Amino acid sequence: MLMFTDVSAQETTIEQVQWCTAAKLQNADGSTSLGFAGAINAVFNDALLVAGGANFPDKMPWEGGKKFYSNTIQILLKQGGHYVWSTKTLNAKLPQPIAYCGNTPTDSGVVYAGGEGIDGPSKKAFIISWNAADLNVSVKTLPDLPVPITNTGLTHIGNVVYLVGGDMEKSSSSAFYKLDLSAKDTSWQELPNLPLQLANALVVAQSDKIFVIGGRTKTPSGISDLHHTTFAFDIAKGSWEKMADVSDGQQTTTFSAGAGVAVSNNLILVAGGDNGAVFHKIENYILQISKAASQQEKDKLTKEKNKLNVSHKGFYKEQLVYNINTNKWSKIGELPFPAHVTTTATKWGNDIVLSNGEIKPGVRTPSVMIGTIKIGQIKKTE
Repeated sequence: MLMFTDVSAQETTIEQVQWCTAAKLQNADGSTSLGFAGAINAVFNDALLVAGGANFPDKMPWEGGKKFYSNTIQILLKQGGHYVWSTKTLNAKLPQPIAYCGNTPTDSGVVYAGGEGIDGPSKKAFIISWNAADLNVSVKTLPDLPVPITNTGLTHIGNVVYLVGGDMEKSSSSAFYKLDLSAKDTSWQELPNLPLQLANALVVAQSDKIFVIGGRTKTPSGISDLHHTTFAFDIAKGSWEKMADVSDGQQTTTFSAGAGVAVSNNLILVAGGDNGAVFHKIENYILQISKAASQQEKDKLTKEKNKLNVSHKGFYKEQLVYNINTNKWSKIGELPFPAHVTTTATKWGNDIVLSNGEIKPGVRTPSVMIGTIKIGQIKKTE
């Protein structure tokens, strides 16, 4: 039986989120970028970092397009009520091209770990920082992860960074590690494993707990298990607890590769993701193609799969709110733009930022969307 602490007389809720397009990612020549999936997105020193990521610059993957991994760093600034890309950081680069890594903005800088590049999953970890005045970007090495891992989640509480789940080469992971940035001789410390092997989960720190929302799991068949679970790790107790399943307040939904942030001291805002409906169909086509008895059958199935990719309507646009005190999910409407998946949301002051990501299979967006969160109060009923 779940037990919850008493909430305050004035408990916060999210009434709405007002969105605007702040900027679009640019190429080195000033033209608009295709955008990237799996990029690093984090705010540090009142500026938004967008770095790394992957896209298909020539052709879609089902047309034989080759995935490109980026090492580019771009920084978005607020100037006079407008958002502008810094010209001081045009030559700043990551140590190597990387995408789909966990990343989180700490007081010391933006930490990123794991991810993948052209050679597969990485176990490298780094911290990016810059001076607010001259924007001199510094990328410093952190201790390696115990194993190479991608599609992982990263968050932090104070100077301690937490890495949760992800995909290894052949299976998903239940790993849970922490790294204390303030320790002199530090390394990633193993914590109690997740109750499930999960990748592409939403990982958010809220009120001294680590919440892990949704995710997907590799299986030997090639058809992923999709999850609607919410787990909470209590730092003080050192243990995991299963919470309410992801839902819009009425209907449970599987959820992965989505983005969200902690709001106030009791809420988590989820701004879109993938409910897996089309994802599963595409995986099933891939499995059928691999087992097809003839080239004619392979070609027929491949054509059907490609048509499904091209006609994709976009991902799950619901904006959901999870209240950690009441252990309840609710819906506050839909995103007024295509949902960004395989990206991480970040906070800029009190606003939420959704930058880049995938909006359809193989299709990226360069848009940096900023949402102003309107907080309301709920009076406690006796």
